[in-house]
Amino acid sequence: MTLLELLVGLTVTGMAASAGVAALATLGDRRLQVDEAVATIARTAEQREEIASWIAGARLVAEESGPQFRGLDGVQGRVPRDEIELLTTSNTPLGSGETIVRLYVDRDTTTAEQGLVASFAEWRGGRTARVQLDPSVAGMDVRYLSGVLGGRKWLPSWISSTIVPVAVEIQLLPAANDSLQPLLRLPIVVPLRGGR
Repeated sequence: MTLLELLVGLTVTGMAASAGVAALATLGDRRLQVDEAVATIARTAEQREEIASWIAGARLVAEESGPQFRGLDGVQGRVPRDEIELLTTSNTPLGSGETIVRLYVDRDTTTAEQGLVASFAEWRGGRTARVQLDPSVAGMDVRYLSGVLGGRKWLPSWISSTIVPVAVEIQLLPAANDSLQPLLRLPIVVPLRGGR
């Protein structure tokens, strides 16, 4: 074997090794991207499930001063700014038990939370909590399915201390930078037991 053949062989081997290392680095980068995407999808699915659970656990009480099921229809500029408040028996950040949940979009720059926010207050207790669910939500449009007035139809608001709607549909809207996750763009439709 001549020195020239040895140099050519080492050069080809070096090129193959560097190509292999580059391919492995690319695969590692792709794997990190896939892991981040999977984590984002899982977190978004969990948020949807939490919201649906809180609403599905809605109930009313027979007490005259008990909390109402309130769905307020609002607009700020041209963006829907609805909010919903209800008593739930589902698990919340305050634990299990009767908790008043309020879902709304916070645009106040002086608060720590922005975008879609859930606030919690024990109905018969003093503990409270506020959780930022997604800062990229700029608007929320909520509708309520009702059969009280005859045939079933979707209503833009609902306030009652004696009747819950048949179902609730929440549509989240993205901020101007349009960074809302695809799973949160899909309507969240929640049927309620005992709704009319």
